[in-house]
Amino acid sequence: MKAKKQIIYITAIVLLFSSCKKFLDQTPVSTATDETTWKTEGDANAGVAASYSLLRSAFNASIAYYSYGDLTSGEFLTAEDPSFSNVLNMRWGTAVQSSFTYDPLLKLRIYTPFYTAVAQSNRCLNYIGNMPASAFTGDNAASQTAAKNRYLGEAYFTRAFAYFIMCRVWGDVPLVLENTEATVSQQYGRTSQATVLKQAIADLTKATQYLNLRDNSSTDRAVRADKGAAYALLAHIYAWMSDYDSCNAACDAVINSGSYSLMSAASFMDIYKGQSQESIFEIAQNNISESSDANAYYTLAGSTLTAPYIKRTVPAWVVDGSKVVSLYTDTNDVRLKKGFIQVSSGTTSYYECIKYVNVQNVNGNANYQVSLNNIIIFRLADIELLKAEALCAKSAADYGTALSLVNKVRAARNAASITGVAGADVLQTVEDERGRELFLEGHRFYDLVRLERLNHLQQFDNISPGEFAAGKYYWPLDPTLFINNSQLTQTSFWLGKVMN
Repeated sequence: MKAKKQIIYITAIVLLFSSCKKFLDQTPVSTATDETTWKTEGDANAGVAASYSLLRSAFNASIAYYSYGDLTSGEFLTAEDPSFSNVLNMRWGTAVQSSFTYDPLLKLRIYTPFYTAVAQSNRCLNYIGNMPASAFTGDNAASQTAAKNRYLGEAYFTRAFAYFIMCRVWGDVPLVLENTEATVSQQYGRTSQATVLKQAIADLTKATQYLNLRDNSSTDRAVRADKGAAYALLAHIYAWMSDYDSCNAACDAVINSGSYSLMSAASFMDIYKGQSQESIFEIAQNNISESSDANAYYTLAGSTLTAPYIKRTVPAWVVDGSKVVSLYTDTNDVRLKKGFIQVSSGTTSYYECIKYVNVQNVNGNANYQVSLNNIIIFRLADIELLKAEALCAKSAADYGTALSLVNKVRAARNAASITGVAGADVLQTVEDERGRELFLEGHRFYDLVRLERLNHLQQFDNISPGEFAAGKYYWPLDPTLFINNSQLTQTSFWLGKVMN
């Protein structure tokens, strides 16, 4: 048992040191074990950094963050790779040979990478919690305790974040809170989503007590959690749970903190370079050591870009141009003017989203390019528009303020105000604005799920109203997860529908 635990810990450290940034830049320990580490603040920092690194690995596997949140949402017409095509068309139960461990569909049905991140968060909570406050920097006992608590706050955040992502993808998932290698083994049954999210809320409540507001002078701002990130995550959890009164309050905690500001129209594209004044939380991968091959087939850049940014001539994921035209009706909108280009291949013209074109040649070698865009998880415009959704859906609707928030965001993007919309119709206006603002940012699929829950109108081409009611929007688990786990059950809609 101890040997297994050590192997998992060493794996986390290897992942950490193979892709690190700023506060992740630590010196590797060749024989790290839980018994010989967790002695100094540097150990605590390295342990927390590993949690972020493992989340990055989970999101980068098969472009998971964007595959779950965008490829399934109607933003794209086609995907060149057959497995990604199955993802796009919601044929999530298609057979994949278990030996095809590289296959994107198989990877997207397996939750193990997220549980590896959970395991590291649990490890941090256990070992940092048992470290004396005197091991941390500070002029007195109170400041040393506060320093220790900040690491604990980050561990609570990363655990809650991993569980929230898994709940949105699979619904009910195993809940593991103890520090044990069983987190990444298979002997846990599924826990109700309500219980898992209740635990995530409890974790984030502690995180908001332990973490400070954003330090704009910090080189690590936005790439590690602070109090604003914890409240932003709470807001999204409450929205997913349809608790819009609590969602509204959590949004206010972010907005009223004064820590963030909307980027101007002139600086809009700077958001995607990372760590902008608008950003609340993002997954760091904007230096060479943590980036990925821009031309690789299973990367966002490799799937959505073409020349001159990478070597492709036709995008592997083809944006639905009709959706772009219907969303962006104001031609002065910088989200259209700066976020898209039209490219041609022969007689065919394509819209191409160019938010993620921070591609760099390595050592001047044009044959090896890396993609340096961070994964933007939460930013202020998202929270402003989530508050607008909450105002439409909470117990006492306030459609006027919701529309004013939409127009506040539009003004920052050089788009004309929307007028003449009132009452329940404002909700659709809010969600359309989220579609414009957050195109290819991992939100759209979940926004449309929440919208269909609220207005009961069909939002997806590949999910009928009956299938939606039956929970088709939750992913199946891959059959390989059942091999050594007698406690695990298949996602209810997908029972009998996942082919081996």
